[in-house]
Amino acid sequence: MAEELYREAPHKFRDPACSNPLISGYLKMGEADEALRVFENMTERDVVSWSAMVDGLCRDGRVAAARDLFDRTPERNVVSWSAMIDGYMGKGLFQEGFCLFMDMRREGLVQVNSTTATIMLKACGNCGRMPEGMQIHGLTSHMGFEFDNVLCNSVITMYCMLGCTDMADKVFCTASNKDIVTWNSLISGYIHNNEVEAAYRVFEGMPKKDLISWTAIIMGFTKCGRVENAIELFNMLPEKDDFVWTAIISGFVNNRENEEALHLYAQMIWEGCRPNPLTISSVLTAAAALAALNVGLQIHTCILKMNLEYDLSIQNSLISFSSKSGNAIDAYRIFLDIIEPNVISYNSIINGFAQNGFGKEALVSIKKC
Repeated sequence: MAEELYREAPHKFRDPACSNPLISGYLKMGEADEALRVFENMTERDVVSWSAMVDGLCRDGRVAAARDLFDRTPERNVVSWSAMIDGYMGKGLFQEGFCLFMDMRREGLVQVNSTTATIMLKACGNCGRMPEGMQIHGLTSHMGFEFDNVLCNSVITMYCMLGCTDMADKVFCTASNKDIVTWNSLISGYIHNNEVEAAYRVFEGMPKKDLISWTAIIMGFTKCGRVENAIELFNMLPEKDDFVWTAIISGFVNNRENEEALHLYAQMIWEGCRPNPLTISSVLTAAAALAALNVGLQIHTCILKMNLEYDLSIQNSLISFSSKSGNAIDAYRIFLDIIEPNVISYNSIINGFAQNGFGKEALVSIKKC
């Protein structure tokens, strides 16, 4: 319908006023090629057209094509610069992204905004780049962004990702307008660095907690084997969503408390909370560990009812469950149904063949990896 109206629009009104919304619509639907077709047929483009297309190609994973378009852009704004930088960082091309950021600074025609800085801080944390991260932190303070909550939270997250929880704590303590995300960022950061006691102190000091806060601290306790503390907190929650249920169930599974994990899963279903794919994967792991064939079959029925049989994490768990139940043939059938197997898929089927005495088949699977 949108395309038909676009074609009916008079040419003098079409570009860029009608073209830009159509490009945006196609990109939101993940139709980058259709968006590019509209873009290439435009007789007149503005900075919004170019920026949207650069961003769309980056999100589609076509960073080289996006860079080619970016280099041809007659007028760049902060959106196009930020989109291209984010495109590089999203692909793990830190050096290219950082160099482009420096080019933006040197050119001086467009000012860095909080979005650009957030992209850079996230990339520094993900790529383990402490010197560059400290530079970006200094730049944000120099530009007066220290009172921006989103940026403050990004700085805390970055330092935690880099293992510098002391620096994260300093930023947290100097933040004048902490919101719940600020508190949760520090809690999650401490847990990421296995500092659960520090995380719990922050949790206890929160003026207001949300489900993310509770889920994070529960995961922290299970991560370090303190399942008693985790279940105590879990039982204090008046309302529970599927994420917090999954956190406690997977926590018990990871600590080999498989019977309790299955008991919690049954309680989750009884209370009317719909499990998500990660919940299902966890309980399948528990059922496999206990060789609980009937329980596994019940879970499989639940998977079919929820139309989750083609979820990759669940397929991998079903392979492991079938293999540990002595049914390598079913495991192989599930493996063949996977559209794009990942390394876990191959490991699961190889282990399954090996465990059930199919050594030659395991070797054939290894060769296909």
